[in-house]
Amino acid sequence: MTRGLFVELLGGIGDLLLALPALDALTQADPDCRWDVFTFAPAAELLTGDPRVVEVFAAPPGHPADDPRPFCWHQLKALLDRRAYDRIVTDTRHSGIHELVEASGAPRTVTQLWRGAGPDEPIARLFVRRLREEGMIPLDCPDPSTRLTLSEAERQIAGEVWRTVDREPGETVVCNPHAGMAIKRWPSESFVVLARELGAAGWKVAVLEGDLPDLARHIAGEGSAAILPRRSLRETAACLEGIALLVSADSGLAHLAHAVGAPVVGIYGPTWAGRYGVAAPARNLQSPFDCPERQPMNFTLQRCWYSGQCVFPEKTTCCADVSPASVLAAARELLEQHDQPAARGQDPEEGNQRGTSPRATEPVDGREQPFSYPQTRRCRAD
Repeated sequence: MTRGLFVELLGGIGDLLLALPALDALTQADPDCRWDVFTFAPAAELLTGDPRVVEVFAAPPGHPADDPRPFCWHQLKALLDRRAYDRIVTDTRHSGIHELVEASGAPRTVTQLWRGAGPDEPIARLFVRRLREEGMIPLDCPDPSTRLTLSEAERQIAGEVWRTVDREPGETVVCNPHAGMAIKRWPSESFVVLARELGAAGWKVAVLEGDLPDLARHIAGEGSAAILPRRSLRETAACLEGIALLVSADSGLAHLAHAVGAPVVGIYGPTWAGRYGVAAPARNLQSPFDCPERQPMNFTLQRCWYSGQCVFPEKTTCCADVSPASVLAAARELLEQHDQPAARGQDPEEGNQRGTSPRATEPVDGREQPFSYPQTRRCRAD
């Protein structure tokens, strides 16, 4: 029996979820290969109980005080020093991670999952394509799955949450106004308008409390929307399972909802939906603002990315250019398909509504994003 290691260290919850189809394809291609995953907390907890994974190593973010290399580099090196793998695949090339993998002595390594990327090729599809090109999976490999494995205990907790807020998930549209940076959030007033219109159409509405309860209360307080209290990452996933729809800012929670089968309307501004949007059933709405800063293939070059502020003084975020009317239209389209499972077999690219065409530059995958969810098992940082 062979042993494989999948290294996913791009930093965000959504990044791990976008890599799941690649992991699924690898496990389908060789059921006798036992795969471990090395990733960041808190996303690591999403793989708890996943039958595709034997062991999950959760590395802490940050750097030692006396070393420019991050903790994850040291923990991955320690793992590779003590355990031999037959195959190692990584989507990460920052901080010398790919060099560690290439020097590991593993007979088969893949460290170039981003090669040949295009501005409108979804990342999940890109990774699977590259695995085919590298001969890691067969050309006729079945379509991989992004589904998470939830426990009955987690589903029971979610059921109690829904009973507490007096809502049936299948009759409820959930709003997620939260994102890792302010420039990735859709304006709260737009969510207020959306919630009011959905309520008038007969749908129940709930708002995720998240890290900003005042924001959630503001949106819910304008109408009859409920507030879903903040839970652990996996319990949040269980709460999203079976909902009518999630309307979300550019956030890993949009991909989390998709991973438990929920339809999603995703709202994108500085991030290019053609690459990072949610797979069908979804509608990804790209800001129509023709921003000269936007770099679809390398958003780390955008001045707004690390500053967290729009470079145009009269704007807070280009997400604001996505109108409530367009989001409502996308929501209605998905809600009409809510009881039609056949509609969920769409091509992922069909769900993207794009703004201006991107300028192609070289792809970069050296991202590390901040975390806010409770952490799971972690590697030692010393």
